[in-house]
Formats: sequence, C-alpha cells, structure tokens
Amino acid sequence: MGFLTVRDEDPQSQARPGRRDVLTRALSLAAGLGTAAAIGAAAGPAAASPAKTASPAGAASARANQADWRFCTKCYGMFFRGYPTDGACPGGGGHDSAGYDFNLPHSIPETPTAQHNWRFCTKCYGMFFWGYPDNGRCPAGNAHAAAGYDFVLPHDIPATAKSQRNWRFCPKCYGLYFYGYPTNGRCPAGDAHSVAGYDFVLPFL
Repeated sequence: MGFLTVRDEDPQSQARPGRRDVLTRALSLAAGLGTAAAIGAAAGPAAASPAKTASPAGAASARANQADWRFCTKCYGMFFRGYPTDGACPGGGGHDSAGYDFNLPHSIPETPTAQHNWRFCTKCYGMFFWGYPDNGRCPAGNAHAAAGYDFVLPHDIPATAKSQRNWRFCPKCYGLYFYGYPTNGRCPAGDAHSVAGYDFVLPFL
C-alpha cells in the first residue's frame, strides 16, 4: 500500500524546437521544397530544455535518468554522490557509499507502478519524498530542502539483473532507504528507519 501524494506535480519546462529542426526548416524554404517539407522539418523531435541549475548533476540524459545515486553503509539511505562532499549522514559525518551506482528516472509521467515527488535534499544529499505538507526530518537539522529533478521511482514490479528491490519509504524522516538487512540503518528522527508504502525497484548501471 502506497502513501498519499498531496502536492501537485512540479511544473515541467516547455520543450522548444531544436537547432537542427530550425536549420532544416530554413534550408527547406530556401531550396523551394515547399510548405509541406518545411512543416515536416519543423515538427521533428524537440530539444530538451536546459536542466535546472539546482539539479544535483547537471543536464538530463536522453533517457531522463541520473546516475551517481548510492547506498550509504551507515544510515542505509539513498544519497547523491556527485559532489566533492557526501552530505550529512544521521550516522555522523558524511555518507559512506557502497554497492551499485543507481541510475534513477526523473521528469517523466507518474504511472500505477512509478511514483513521482521524490527529490534531492540540498542539506543532506539524500533522496526524500516531497508529497506531504512537511518535509520530514533531515540529518542536517529541521526538514529536508528540495531541489533539482522530480524523480519518478518504479515500484512493485519484478527485479531484473539491472535493478534492486527492497528500497522503502521511512515515515519518520521521509527518506528512501534499503530494507534488505536484519537492521534498518539509522534514521535522523531517532533509532532505526521505519517501513511503509511501496517496494521500490531501482535501476542501476
């Protein structure tokens, strides 16, 4: 059973024609190929809008996935390892990475087996759920602070050779953590994480 989403989806950037499309249309008109050819060129694939500067890893890939998301051996949470420092861990200091390099989808429509409103926290570098009026508990103090992409995480689907299940929502801190060990890591709200909601199945490289 999933948890409720109470925030509206973030506004998405408007796609604009790519440079190649504009040039093709201009050349078609200059060559006298006619209105139909020019319209066909203008209707080609649009270029992606520039990524938000607040996003943790820069420009989006063609598949709208972002790599460098890692498991922390101290708190069991998912955090972004694309900066010179490793954020703030409830286990003390920065996060310690291990395991797979997760490549997480973002900026795509939500489906019955993929949930949006997962965000990067600029304070702890962790992944947290941004779908409630408050923003959970951040190990850097107070609530999480959202920035960057709207991640859309697959859940309750079969795992493959390139994906891992047992990633869960903690209703105490709102973070995403790995639920595959006898203990549940360290929660910034105190003691271990609690488990609720979907079983997320996350792709890795």
